[in-house]
Amino acid sequence: MSSPHSRRQTNGAFGNQKPRPIGRVFDSPAPVREEKGPKQKTIADRLAEFSQPLLEQAGGNRLAAKGAMNVAILIWNASIEGPEKIKEAKAKIAALPGSNAEQAEELVTSMIERKNELFPGESSLITNFVLNFNRRGTSFSVSSVNVNPEGLKTGNLQEIIQAKM
Repeated sequence: MSSPHSRRQTNGAFGNQKPRPIGRVFDSPAPVREEKGPKQKTIADRLAEFSQPLLEQAGGNRLAAKGAMNVAILIWNASIEGPEKIKEAKAKIAALPGSNAEQAEELVTSMIERKNELFPGESSLITNFVLNFNRRGTSFSVSSVNVNPEGLKTGNLQEIIQAKM
């Protein structure tokens, strides 16, 4: 067993007090500064901004806020899927209690214009959302699918998939 007295006599890593040359340099490289630009908005951020008028109408009612988000998502998806889905969205909104065809037409038209103003190139369909209310505030998460990825010339993804099968 070694002791402090015997270590002084030992030539080696732990016993010799003299520095010895090391083949490797342990200096860390200078940190690379990454240029950070503004944070891009997530799909949840974009959807929350898009649905702001509907959420304001809902007020502080949690159930009404979830209903407003459902309507906003219905209009968002219809605007991406085309005229046939827009007609279906108008019919669904007109069928809601306290709503009629004129109100549905006006709401859908104004919200589609809003989406085209705020997010003209957005092509993500919303597949699911979770809106939670708790003591600390509100949390909102969204699942989406991009139906027109970059580099894709046509918006009809089904035709491309079927052609490859």
